[in-house]
Amino acid sequence: MAIGTVIYFLIIIGLFFGVSKGVGSFSGTLRGITFFSMEKAPVGLVDLFSKSKGSAAKTWMSFGLFWMPVAATLTFINLWLGYDSTALMSAFGDFDQEKLASAAYITTFWGFLGMTLIGAGFHIQNRMLGSKVSSEAGASMFSLFWFLITFLLVILSFTSYAPHTTHASAYFAAYGMLALGVLAVHLMTIHDNKVSEMNASSWLIILSLGALVYGSFSNVCYFLSGSEEVAWNISKALHGWWLIPMSMAIALYIIPKSTGNVLWSKLLSVTGIIMIFFTLTPFTSYTGQGLGSDDNILTIQIALWSTLALIPIFATTFNLIATMKGRWESMVESTSTASSMVAMILLSLGAIGGLFASISTFGGDASLAGIGASMDHLLLWGVGGLVAFAALNSMLPESMQLENYERTRQRLAFWFVTIGAIGSSLMAVMNNFVNNAVIETGYLATVGAQEDTSVMVAVMFYFITIGTFIAVHQFILTRSRGQPLGTSSVENIGIQNFSLMSGTYTIRGLLGKGLSLDTEIYVNEEAPEEEIGETKIRVSAGLHDTDGVEIPELADTADDILWELSDYLKENNLKIFDIFKQLDEDSSMTLTAYEFREGLNKLGLANLPPHEVDRLVTALDINGDGMIDLPELGLAFTKDMMPAKIIEKEVKLEEDEDIDLSKLKKAALVEIAKERGIDSNGTKKDILERLNSEEE
Repeated sequence: MAIGTVIYFLIIIGLFFGVSKGVGSFSGTLRGITFFSMEKAPVGLVDLFSKSKGSAAKTWMSFGLFWMPVAATLTFINLWLGYDSTALMSAFGDFDQEKLASAAYITTFWGFLGMTLIGAGFHIQNRMLGSKVSSEAGASMFSLFWFLITFLLVILSFTSYAPHTTHASAYFAAYGMLALGVLAVHLMTIHDNKVSEMNASSWLIILSLGALVYGSFSNVCYFLSGSEEVAWNISKALHGWWLIPMSMAIALYIIPKSTGNVLWSKLLSVTGIIMIFFTLTPFTSYTGQGLGSDDNILTIQIALWSTLALIPIFATTFNLIATMKGRWESMVESTSTASSMVAMILLSLGAIGGLFASISTFGGDASLAGIGASMDHLLLWGVGGLVAFAALNSMLPESMQLENYERTRQRLAFWFVTIGAIGSSLMAVMNNFVNNAVIETGYLATVGAQEDTSVMVAVMFYFITIGTFIAVHQFILTRSRGQPLGTSSVENIGIQNFSLMSGTYTIRGLLGKGLSLDTEIYVNEEAPEEEIGETKIRVSAGLHDTDGVEIPELADTADDILWELSDYLKENNLKIFDIFKQLDEDSSMTLTAYEFREGLNKLGLANLPPHEVDRLVTALDINGDGMIDLPELGLAFTKDMMPAKIIEKEVKLEEDEDIDLSKLKKAALVEIAKERGIDSNGTKKDILERLNSEEE
């Protein structure tokens, strides 16, 4: 095991210096050999795959999406058999649960998580570098081989040729060759784009792939030696040095992207990157049961390195929580953000439980080994599953250049998966305590409680199974009905221009006021009106140390929304109830500010910033519950009940021939038309034509 650890450290250190410093003139030769192996050598086969940007990420994640419901179903059946071993007797006869457990693990770890996270890594590199990976077709070809190997291993799991153990088998060495190819594609892409500085996500992806190569090829050593220490080391490498860092990489990409905030601390990012690969994960402790019972030094070392592993996990989680500051509403707006954040919080909680289980296991007592297995279940589905779910929801449609068709199903699937992951893990912990009580007391009276808790593990996990099928259905709808990116009326809301006077400012202070990395800042000058539009904000030098930001009244935005809605109703021959149902996404018969804004965007009526939406909702909200219900919206369309905060329509016009009617708002034109006895129906253009024709 010591030799294997040294080899692992050499791989990680070599990757670090190879990426950051390069390997001199030899790098071009390596690049040429790699490119030839992927693009030229497999002639005919590689030509079957697309070379367009994002095709590799799309192919990998599509295969991962296929394995997701399969993995959830097999895992659920395996958990149910733990409660009732005769459940499949009538259909399949005497069924071997160990073989089913092996198949469930292969489809979950190597199929669902493996293919989804690798595809997400390609997508992140595409977005970060702004170009396609160096061998899109070659990377897509690897995904097909990975899928076929996984499919073959699932079939073998039900035969006499099943893998010897769940986590370690000579069969898994085949994944090492493909993982090496995936790593080569990433390194070749970095070389071709002459990347001078890599972000945290890119580093985690590269180094975790190195750990995946090491863990996969270590199965050969396990096959030759049969050592349980090697099997334990493989489990630690695959879960602690690949699965966890890849999950962190995706969360570190999704959360800053969705919130518009930069990572809160670069120091915490560096801490997470370095320490996660040089410590022992507290998860998968039960695989080493009994290894440290006769070696106190080994037990102390494992306890120390497992404790240190909490530092990078806590550092990354805290960094992401701090990054979310001021943008917590993005968890409501995006299920991918919510999934990533919940996954990181569960990772921290699971690591604490795994640490106690690890110390108990290697101390020789092993009374908490069952809790360790429960924490591993949480790692696979609560952490890896939620992160993969986030990637499939956000990155897969992006790689296909499609907008998500419907968010309601996404939210529903998110809640099912989250409740199932947390609930089944808690029930598994409770079941372990009940099992220990049965063993210690020997009372048969507790067997009933044991059965009750074991069945609840399967029942709670069934939520995950349902959620995966809903997610697949959502993707099918997106694939068949989703609009191409850029054609939707939904746009990113944010400050695009910002005017500043001379003074002292901090980057953190400006980001806290809503600026992003793409905001154009005008110093000592005012941005042109036509460029500012809805996001115009002026800040004086005296306001740089306060929270006060003056937001001027904007033309043709919130003040015209109800009139635009009225025109929409008339043009489409709809009633107020019809438009209310279109805006009410969750069918709760109330409209939140988010639903109101999203609905207006989808209808193509307006693209309002959050402060304008809040002003609208506050003005329309009569009962003060912070939401708009149907009667309140109906009253808003009544002339006498129109809130003065929204439409200041009491325009006093004198009979003046020099007035320019075209510069007036539609509300004012309607008033003039009614005063003159002219038809006030139709659009602003129609009313203006009638008024002009009367004057002539």
